[in-house]
Amino acid sequence: MRRVLPFVAGLAAALLVAPAAWADDDLADYLEGAAAAEFHGSGIVLCTWDGDSAGTTYEVTRSGGMSMVHGAGGELMAAGGTTATRSGADWYGLEVEEWSAWALSDRYRLTDPEPTTRLGRSAVAVTVMEGPTERARMIIDEESTVPLVTEILDGEDGVFRVAVLVEFSPGPQPMPSDMPEMHEQTMVTRGPAPDRLGIEVAGYRRADTYRGEEGTLHAFYTDGLFSFSLFETERTRRLGAFEEATRFEVGGHTYRRIVAPSEVWVQWNAPDYSYVLVGDLPPDHIAAVLTELPEPGEPGFWIRLWRRLFG
Repeated sequence: MRRVLPFVAGLAAALLVAPAAWADDDLADYLEGAAAAEFHGSGIVLCTWDGDSAGTTYEVTRSGGMSMVHGAGGELMAAGGTTATRSGADWYGLEVEEWSAWALSDRYRLTDPEPTTRLGRSAVAVTVMEGPTERARMIIDEESTVPLVTEILDGEDGVFRVAVLVEFSPGPQPMPSDMPEMHEQTMVTRGPAPDRLGIEVAGYRRADTYRGEEGTLHAFYTDGLFSFSLFETERTRRLGAFEEATRFEVGGHTYRRIVAPSEVWVQWNAPDYSYVLVGDLPPDHIAAVLTELPEPGEPGFWIRLWRRLFG
């Protein structure tokens, strides 16, 4: 479990920081430009879910095809399919062999932009709708199309996550010429997904499946606006970081969650496998997703006996 969790964190980061492609033509004009925009900024991100909250300050720089994020939780660098995360004095690299193109679910639409100002710059305010529900509100810098404020809503008119840039400098930025020297580097390759993991889960499309260390299976799901990584390992009783995590119920089953500033981690044990979900999706989407994934449960008598006798 010690080596699996760093792999989970690195691979989730590698895919969650990837820019999405948008079906809504107006929003595409903004965020397709933002995906290639060069800038430096510093900001605050806060996530809250039923009394659990986490926040941090961060700096982000994107230039020359490379992204760098510095925060209280550490450092991350990403370029192409390679992501490096820093733990202590050492850098750990993760290289994703290939990934599918992004696409946006047709459940989202964009409201008409409204002119505004932010940080003394011309901007537009937009709202992403999911049917009659406000799902996200953004203030987007008009020149660079970089979001300066992003609010993700919880489906009940509450704010689930808010990210605010308090400093912003557009244009090319000083960046390292290459990735840092890695203490350890892992390559993950695509592989088939088992039938127990659906091609579509509560409106999220299974875009890619990878095999990692110690037999870890990683299925990456996205609807174009949000995404989550589902990690499957052989069933284990070792909870590690989830030992003291908040318990919550969905559909009569109990799960454990850790709320981080930019994502939520959810853990549970099914009869034969253990799962960790890492994603930026809001709570009502998480609940819908969990009802369509393998349910928590205990192994049958003969399986328990076999494991007790033979490990």
